[in-house]
Amino acid sequence: MKKIFSILNSQFSIIAFAFCMAMTACNTNNPEPKGNTITFTESDEIFPNPERGLFAQGYYTSANLNSHLRADVVNNNRNGENKMTLYLNSYYLTDYMESDIPQAFLDRLDSNMNALRKGGAKAVVRFSYKSSMDAKDKPWNATPEWIHKHIDQVGPYLQKNADVILCAQCGWLGSWGEWYYVDNGYKMNPTRDSDFEMRWEVLEHFLRVIPESRQVALRIPSYKMRWLKMHGDSAMTPLSEEEAYQNTIKARIAGHNDCFVSSTNDVGTYAKQEERDFWAADTKYTFMGGETCEKTKFSEGENAIKQMERYHWTYINKDYRESVTGMWRGDGTMDTIIRRLGYRFVLDKAILTPAPKVGEEFKAYFVLRNVGFAAPNNKRDVELVFVDAASGKKYVYPQTAADPRFWLPEEEHKFTLACTLNDMAPGQYKLYLNLPDPYPSIHDDPRFSIRLANENVWEEETGYNYLTTVNVE
Repeated sequence: MKKIFSILNSQFSIIAFAFCMAMTACNTNNPEPKGNTITFTESDEIFPNPERGLFAQGYYTSANLNSHLRADVVNNNRNGENKMTLYLNSYYLTDYMESDIPQAFLDRLDSNMNALRKGGAKAVVRFSYKSSMDAKDKPWNATPEWIHKHIDQVGPYLQKNADVILCAQCGWLGSWGEWYYVDNGYKMNPTRDSDFEMRWEVLEHFLRVIPESRQVALRIPSYKMRWLKMHGDSAMTPLSEEEAYQNTIKARIAGHNDCFVSSTNDVGTYAKQEERDFWAADTKYTFMGGETCEKTKFSEGENAIKQMERYHWTYINKDYRESVTGMWRGDGTMDTIIRRLGYRFVLDKAILTPAPKVGEEFKAYFVLRNVGFAAPNNKRDVELVFVDAASGKKYVYPQTAADPRFWLPEEEHKFTLACTLNDMAPGQYKLYLNLPDPYPSIHDDPRFSIRLANENVWEEETGYNYLTTVNVE
């Protein structure tokens, strides 16, 4: 379906237009400005978008250092049926429980990150020591001394490759890094505050070595709630909008659920309703993802979608558990999940400054909906881009008034972008909205820019979303 262009030719008040357009965001109580209005048509197409969706699991062990992620595999998965742009890369340090991580293992970590960058995807990363809860495989994790040494060793590689990391799962403790089957000085089933101190040392150390722009996920909500209580928040208050995305431990602790919709309490993920309510509120501003682990009546598609909405899911394992994901594919639920995991932005309309002139201010007022389960939780640039229709020359105007991390699901968002049209000559220009990654290494790679869920807007070669053509006088 073609985009509908509706140009309002009626008289308008310049004063009223300028007043409303000057606002950073117009809420529903403010009248829309007058100007040239363009309306857009929503698309139900399934397409790849960065930092959300199904993920593939990668296991990288100390026993096989020749196992690497390949850029061609990443690219093929991106263009395949699942339109996949995420991986959960789990690194098992089984053979290094009493030694340094060798350089070959660290080089493989770096190589995998390069493959993601070349292939157009990002990873959730996790480090642990064992993938078994059998007593014969104890110890399940290294001693505190070696864990902290290993955290320091991987830190520089995580800093170097921050651009292709979605988030991290805290890991390090227990089988699979899930903090339950723990030993070597760490207490199973901790109950007293003192039982948690060694765990917090791991969490806080890991937060120090990974890029401050990235979140670290804990396996169950009670861990974050306990951390808050032990650090002065007796009410265990979920993140507020004002606290979100600050460089604080509270703002950087996310969650992951690896037994999603698998029982009444997701196999121990929740102990009481208070924990469910906490995660439902806190994940408005933090990542949530994971996998299923059992097929039960709770796994049925309708409930899975309801729970993904409530807990703001961004990513889920495409394969595990196959009995559940297979059921979702069979009943048609999976297509909805693929579309809605993370953010999905639909632009309804834009109202533009009429008769824009060189050297004067141009404003664009947008009405946008997020029909996904979550907002993007990593910083995202916003740009207005003018491209000369005759010469192809680009004029890029970065914006600071809009922050996509606050474009929450199930809400309509109204905001204004503005720029002064300096250095341009009069003529015809194509106008775009660009939502690129802020990291310079991938900022200009269209695979890492956000595509709007609208008909006839996406320009694949640039990663821009086409709005209209304007005549600049």
